[in-house]
Amino acid sequence: MKNPFKERNNQNGCITGIEMMGDNLRDTLAYVGKDVVLYPLCKMIRSENAYIDDYSRILDNVFIDAGKQLKIGKHSMITWNVIIEGGAKTTIGDRVFIGPGTCVLTSTYQVHGLYSAEFIPNGTHNIMYGDIVFEDDSYVGANCTILPGVRIGEGAVVGAGCVVNKDLEPWGIYVGLPCRRIGSREKPSKEVTYELMKDVDWSKHF
Repeated sequence: MKNPFKERNNQNGCITGIEMMGDNLRDTLAYVGKDVVLYPLCKMIRSENAYIDDYSRILDNVFIDAGKQLKIGKHSMITWNVIIEGGAKTTIGDRVFIGPGTCVLTSTYQVHGLYSAEFIPNGTHNIMYGDIVFEDDSYVGANCTILPGVRIGEGAVVGAGCVVNKDLEPWGIYVGLPCRRIGSREKPSKEVTYELMKDVDWSKHF
């Protein structure tokens, strides 16, 4: 089916972009699962590299560069004003929450001996890439910065305003700039886990 917004943009000679937003993304994704919700003002580039599993949500004013690969598991939520960028791989597990205003950075410039600008001649700048992983049940509060190459362990909690510059242990609670562990998160009880597992098939993953 033709996209009238895209056609109108091209005919008027305007910069295209509406086709990279909201539900217009759905047919461009490498995989989209059941009941995935893409809010109208979320935007994604390189969406052909993105896999989004069942029931996950991307809210308004999120900008994502799917880079080499983006995978989002089941029942995860990317909230308002989150940025995922950089061109490497980002893997987000099941039941992950990424809070408003958080920046997930999969690349950074080499600053020593080179210029820190893009679109300048080869050999004058260098971008360093690092894949980022959010394991199942991790929780990231508002306005955090996740730096390249970091793995956030299963169930880990990252408090608001944290800078994450190292791997985080599973089920730890972290705060600060840079973040430090201050405690442990209690795992869900058997009864709670049973309620989670009985209605959703969690066995299938990408």
